[in-house]
Amino acid sequence: MAPSAPLPPLRRALALPPALAALTCIGLATGCTQVRGEHDLWADATADGGASEGRGDEAGSTPADPGDEGGDDGGSDLPKLDVGSGDNPGGGDEGGECPPSPPGAATLTGTVYAPNGTLPISGAAIWLQPELPEGVPDEVFCLECVAIPCDQPHAFSQPDGSFVLDAPAGHYWLVVRKGQFMRATEVEVVAGATALDDGLTTLPSQRDPAHGEWIPNIALAWGEYDALQDALAKLGLGELDAQGRTLQPGSQRFDVWDNHSPYNTPQQNPLTTPAMGTLTELVEDAEALARYHIVFVPCSGGSESLSPTAIENIRAWVAAGGRWYVADWSLAWLDQPFGQYQSFWQDGFTGGPYLDAFDSVGTVRDDDLSAWLGALPPAYHDINPANGGGNAHPTLDGLPHIDLRDLWSTIATTPSVMVDDGNGGQVDVGHKVWIDGPGGGEDGAPANASWPLSVTAEYGCGKIMFTSYHTTEWETYAGLTPQELVLAYLILEIGTCQVPHPPPPPAG
Repeated sequence: MAPSAPLPPLRRALALPPALAALTCIGLATGCTQVRGEHDLWADATADGGASEGRGDEAGSTPADPGDEGGDDGGSDLPKLDVGSGDNPGGGDEGGECPPSPPGAATLTGTVYAPNGTLPISGAAIWLQPELPEGVPDEVFCLECVAIPCDQPHAFSQPDGSFVLDAPAGHYWLVVRKGQFMRATEVEVVAGATALDDGLTTLPSQRDPAHGEWIPNIALAWGEYDALQDALAKLGLGELDAQGRTLQPGSQRFDVWDNHSPYNTPQQNPLTTPAMGTLTELVEDAEALARYHIVFVPCSGGSESLSPTAIENIRAWVAAGGRWYVADWSLAWLDQPFGQYQSFWQDGFTGGPYLDAFDSVGTVRDDDLSAWLGALPPAYHDINPANGGGNAHPTLDGLPHIDLRDLWSTIATTPSVMVDDGNGGQVDVGHKVWIDGPGGGEDGAPANASWPLSVTAEYGCGKIMFTSYHTTEWETYAGLTPQELVLAYLILEIGTCQVPHPPPPPAG
């Protein structure tokens, strides 16, 4: 085993050493039952449980105070860990700051990377514990936030993925985790400074518990227009062709479910690998749906009519901890189960929410996301050199503004969604606006105001997510465009823990 060095104390965390876990929660690093005791849920330290952090105003216009978006108690200088939005970044019995750590006998340094080994990951938790962690369950589960004691050696990765960890020398399991991606490696921590090998701090690309590797079980609803399978492969969840552009069929680390319309031929984004069945079949089968942690429903034909069984299954699965991502023309898959969370601009000609394509310049409204995008290596800032030069693809040169391509719908409003906070009050679990921007005008959203273009919200112990734009651009290309990078960030971010407030009553 490669040696490791110590880490600084964890300020917000997902896992406890076995001895402490036995006192406070069921399971280690997997999502515990609600903790009440000396080390309480982090969100209890905040007035609103953190659910309202970073939300825009009640209309779809630009949030009133963009500088506040994503800040924790006055700023986002501390990296975001695997805790719920808005949770106090401190540690200790009352959810406050941990005191400065005395120098340890060992110092570990390293960088956390996505499964592809080159994309740095911010806000990942890195810690040491004496025994192998329990891992990530093989089905949907509730990942609640549990405080980690100040004396547990831990750290969080910075926007560039780097971290420094101080700890006593000794024999440990080194655990690196973001959301439902986790790697655990047995290491010997020696006195002095140790630069960890990247192999120890790169999130895994496959689920292999026997070797300390866990990733979420992912279902991709392969649709007609948005080649999300290629973006997932570029993140390391599949092999790419020789040009680094498209998924090699059969190499994916996710299950494929067919979401093509039978009326559209020829298909723009045809299946290149066998599907498990149709998306409709998946959501009609609660037992099959429960096998997954994340379901992606990228752009397809639109105008779906979900059955009452499908709607109930989706709601129950998300409430149990599932992560449900929907994009642009697939909006029915979001709006029918979760209609109280948003309303959409209607096309003035057709009278429906399926708009004509437009491009927009979005503004990143989350400080941590903006810092991460700004800290990415040059190859991710501009993919044009890897695609023959020119200026065909957007770059990250204008942050916090980013060029977005192929938008096909626009949210009009994100109303408050109030639920019981468990302490006699109410908490807003409605959408957080990550990116907003002008509409396309014409017969859709007005172009003289900004509207939510990328949002997430809580539902029970799970999350829903929507983007108005395609994940990928129309043609194939090497590298990840700005909107794909945003998705990469949010794939990990929506997998993080949260306070399991009760879901709101169904819309209508």
